[in-house]
Amino acid sequence: MKYITTELLGRPFRGYIPDGTERAFYKGKRPAVIIFPGGGYYFTYEGEAEPIALRFAAQGICAFVLDYTCTDTAASAYPHALEQAFASIAYVRSHAEEWGIDPANIATCGFSAGGHLCACTGVLWNKGEGFFAGDPAFHRPDKLILCYPVMRGGENGNHGSLQNLYGDKEVPAEFLQRFDLPPRVDEGTPPAFLWATAADGAVPASCSLDFASALAKQGTPYELHIWRDGDHGLCLGDHVTQAMPYGNPLPVAEWIQLATKFIYT
Repeated sequence: MKYITTELLGRPFRGYIPDGTERAFYKGKRPAVIIFPGGGYYFTYEGEAEPIALRFAAQGICAFVLDYTCTDTAASAYPHALEQAFASIAYVRSHAEEWGIDPANIATCGFSAGGHLCACTGVLWNKGEGFFAGDPAFHRPDKLILCYPVMRGGENGNHGSLQNLYGDKEVPAEFLQRFDLPPRVDEGTPPAFLWATAADGAVPASCSLDFASALAKQGTPYELHIWRDGDHGLCLGDHVTQAMPYGNPLPVAEWIQLATKFIYT
């Protein structure tokens, strides 16, 4: 495996490029996934970073982790986190041939507030928001993997995350509306895989339901999984990221295999 480290707009960016094998079907045209860990736009949580990347890499997917700007290192996450997220997509796409990546199969994957950032890359790439320069299509993800994502800026929103994104407890209504993502889904939003739990007390599953409904209205393919039980922040749902013994994973642990299939197909 090739391990890559660099900085994108001042923030750490790392990649895990699996070794190719001579007989591999996807040799030279492997999918890629860029992971945005959660943490309420306050920090990036390590349980939603390397463990996720290594699990994807074990399935032959080139995996990357962006430690985007949060309020633990800056006054606000906005607009830096969005600029860095779009830059990460362009960076991977520009190195696709070198790393044996299919430039038309680059997904973003996010957890909680990182899920909001992930959804932003899929929803805002064609809105002229000014988060990047150049061809908008070059910065567009081909698929979204949304894991218990923050989505809403309104009544069902997670205002703590959006306060950190904005950088103040008093968030203007215009900003909340701008980053209330389901109403901004359009025909350019890429296909999405979403999962959450009905018991999540931090980010309601309705966020995922609303986004899936918006995709359905556009006729955009999506896959949605809502498990009955489970707290917020389950990561892999097994002993690698949870305080639980080996051999008895939570029901949600199957999400990453389902997401892997979604990425490949």
